[in-house]
Amino acid sequence: MYFRLKLIEMTTSKFKDEIPIQNIYYMLSYAYKNLKINQDIFKESLDFKNIYDLFARILIEAINNLIRRGFYKEYIVKTEDTSNIKGKINISTSIKRRTSIYKKLNCQYDEFSSDVLFNQIIKTTMDKLIRVNSLDNKFKKNLKRLRPFFHNIDSIDLNKQVFKSLMWHKNNKYYSLPITICELIFSLELPDDAKKGDIHFKDFIQTDEKELANLFENFVFNFFKKELKQLNVSKPKINWNLDENFSEEEGVEYLPKMRTDIVLEYENKVIIIDTKFYKKILSSFYEKSLLNSSNLYQIYSYIHNYDFDGEIRGMLLYAALEDDKSKNIDFKYKIQDKVIQIKTLNLNQDWDKIDSDLKQIANFILTS
Repeated sequence: MYFRLKLIEMTTSKFKDEIPIQNIYYMLSYAYKNLKINQDIFKESLDFKNIYDLFARILIEAINNLIRRGFYKEYIVKTEDTSNIKGKINISTSIKRRTSIYKKLNCQYDEFSSDVLFNQIIKTTMDKLIRVNSLDNKFKKNLKRLRPFFHNIDSIDLNKQVFKSLMWHKNNKYYSLPITICELIFSLELPDDAKKGDIHFKDFIQTDEKELANLFENFVFNFFKKELKQLNVSKPKINWNLDENFSEEEGVEYLPKMRTDIVLEYENKVIIIDTKFYKKILSSFYEKSLLNSSNLYQIYSYIHNYDFDGEIRGMLLYAALEDDKSKNIDFKYKIQDKVIQIKTLNLNQDWDKIDSDLKQIANFILTS
């Protein structure tokens, strides 16, 4: 995930008024299945001042687990001038550099080392967190205590490509949690042209709407997947319901794909859910509040093209905050014999209520 927006100084009080830290943790725990819900961290989060306290706490625990298990290592190619011959001798390089004068030869060899990209990312992220002014001192002390374990690991310049270039397999999959947290921290960092001094971050809620929408979609999808196992939860592509008797049909390959966010299916009922995360849910037109028309057209297309013999219902599920005037939206419309529901999920309420509200959505297909 990469949260990019214009430079915005982090305002922790504003953040805390919008989404409680505990709810952010639960959302992340569902959105990223490798980020297991830890009740100890959840209880501690009551005292966290900002999201970076939470990220630091999770990262510290993950690093402690890595230390107990052992750092991941790979064979890396090293080249050096040495008097102890090992590996392959680079004759041309040795002659060019006249290493024989010093009774050395330039050798290239493989070394089984922990100085690999996974550990470099973690070390670099630790150093950035230590430089965050608003981070609780106890977390800074814990990070400094862990840093000596990375003494033989290099720091690197982080960018999007670094995270994309990681090669995952069964021997390093236990790194998925710390790397996920490092990527989240990287995505929120404000540019630091000076490459020195304190690290500053943008407000979590002020991140790019597209990325917040991805987080919200993954959270809701995995919530249904985990908590309502009796349902078939999927996100299939929908084909256009084309008339087979139309003889002049051409250019079918140019039709856009309809990619669903969430489809809940149980027996003879289906609900297609499209999740949305906007700073402003309702738009204004001549001082009149209106629903987003493109969102309505989208869900309308889904339910009228979905190939299913039973009852189909569509829903636009918007993330809402406590101070949002539209936080209690719950509209239903019947259009051409199919119901479309417009609903908001308030993220700034007790988690038990969020849990209940999401389960309530499934009542349509679970009740006969």
